[in-house]
Amino acid sequence: MAKSSSGILVLLSVSVGVSMIGLGIIWPLIPVYAVELGAGGFMVGLIIASFNLSKAAFGPFMGRFSDSLGRKKFITVGLIAYTCMSVMYVLAGSAETLIAVRIFHGMASVMVVPIAMALAADIAPKHELGLYMGTLNMAVMLGLGAGPVLGGALRDHFGMDSAFIAMGLLALITCILVVIVIPSDAETRSFKENQARSSVGQIVRHRIALGIIFMRFLAASGQGAVYTFLPLLGLKMDMSSSQVGILLSANIFLIAFLQRFSGRLADRVNPKYLVIFGTFLAGFAVLGMPMVKGFFLVLVLNIVMGAANGLALPGGLVITAQLGRTMGMASLMSITDAAWSLGMIVSPILSGIILDVYGLPYVFLMGSALILTGGAAVSLFLRTYDPAKEY
Repeated sequence: MAKSSSGILVLLSVSVGVSMIGLGIIWPLIPVYAVELGAGGFMVGLIIASFNLSKAAFGPFMGRFSDSLGRKKFITVGLIAYTCMSVMYVLAGSAETLIAVRIFHGMASVMVVPIAMALAADIAPKHELGLYMGTLNMAVMLGLGAGPVLGGALRDHFGMDSAFIAMGLLALITCILVVIVIPSDAETRSFKENQARSSVGQIVRHRIALGIIFMRFLAASGQGAVYTFLPLLGLKMDMSSSQVGILLSANIFLIAFLQRFSGRLADRVNPKYLVIFGTFLAGFAVLGMPMVKGFFLVLVLNIVMGAANGLALPGGLVITAQLGRTMGMASLMSITDAAWSLGMIVSPILSGIILDVYGLPYVFLMGSALILTGGAAVSLFLRTYDPAKEY
């Protein structure tokens, strides 16, 4: 029996959320595991970067294949690969082997979240696209936010291998859920309408798509500096580890809980205004972080940054999905995801250089400048964007 679009959305959100908990479990443990395997500083950075490098390299191709071959089978294969990755992590005996595992993990990753986003956009009614994208992205953010807490507890009580095994078990559970409860592509009413129509070259030459791609890259480059170096800023201000954890959690969970609200708002107003306002607000919040003193004021700025991103993310996803219905849904989702991954590669490298040459406050000034540049880019490229004409 065919399921309603809203029913598919709930099942897809649960599935992706469970999968993201598994990914979040190992996220903060990878640097620790790399050091345990004998990696030095450069190798640790390479191990971390290899995941995003793989996503950036393979994402656009996987998205285009999904537009031609379907959503469900790609998500299923990606989750099976996640399950296998958990065993490969446990068996990795050297830092070099761990790099290979991270590359394959990145390949598996681009078969899950961007394709799931494309599926949500496929099934969304025309005037509820923001609600659907916001709901699924909320599941992604909540899973990633909850995972590190569980991962730390597993490592403390049962050892490092238990975290990787937990990731694999959650991926396996998610895979079973997807196979059983998510309908085939033939039952998904909009899939055939949303197959690829534009090449990668055509997509990156499209003015509005290019604006979103630039914004995602620059936002990731700037925000990555904050997430990476906020603990050091807290240490410089004599904050406790718990206070630093509160800063990061407040940011991430506020983004998550604003997704549905902002998604509904993006269905009612031109979503470009959410993207522009949110991006500029986030940039100014980051600008203020090294200029204030004390936990409370830094917390306020993190809350502002979280709220700003909570507005901007659904707006960007809605614009991407609107364009995707004529350009190739998964193709465009994967390219914007690749832009984010590239930003996450550039961010720690550039931030490290700035830290060594100019000092910690300038890392945040650089992050702010990159985010604000992203806001300027999206304002310029999307200045004539009108959903009624594009969608």
